Amino acid sequence: MGKERALIFVLTIPYFLIAFFIRCLKIKSLVYDYNLCLQTLNKNSFSISIIKPPLVECLRIAEDHRQLLHFGIDPIAILRTIYLRSFKGVRQGASTIEQQFVRTITKRYEKTVRRKIREQVLAIWIRGSVHPDTICRCYISCCYYGYGTYGIKKLIQKHPDADEYYIVSRIKYPFRKIIDLKTECKFNNRMRYLKELSFKNKCQNGIFLRKN
Repeated sequence: MGKERALIFVLTIPYFLIAFFIRCLKIKSLVYDYNLCLQTLNKNSFSISIIKPPLVECLRIAEDHRQLLHFGIDPIAILRTIYLRSFKGVRQGASTIEQQFVRTITKRYEKTVRRKIREQVLAIWIRGSVHPDTICRCYISCCYYGYGTYGIKKLIQKHPDADEYYIVSRIKYPFRKIIDLKTECKFNNRMRYLKELSFKNKCQNGIFLRKN
């Protein structure tokens, strides 16, 4: 794990330099979006406090398994995405939880290089001042889960028995106003996959603990 974090740090250095240079420029729109993200973190402090560790861990397993190793962006995932698109014709995302959080708060969804760079810079800035667990909890507390449902409070009101697998799966496959069977099938497959992945992760951690 130490070697992987060191590799990620080295690969992130160019992004650190870009983020530092842009911060020195004090671009108003970026500073505004950064402050907006921090204000959201403060405003949602109560919702954040009631989100339990299993839900945070489930989100991490599903969306960003290297979150505790990287610094806001995942250069390994970025390189993998570039390779898959260039040589395999496969489209795959490389956004971290920090980037998804920024996208949710700033509501910038345009598919441009400029937007992506902004998002990466903001993710690095936020990660530099906020603990990753807090970012996870705030993202869970305010993201979109389906028709008319923004935030964990509204989701729980509609689905009081929702567990961590249901909640995290809804982030990828939000429910629609009119039930769509194709979306619901993907959603159910996602839940099963997360349960299996979580079980494997717990087993690996158990083996690791026994060996030590």
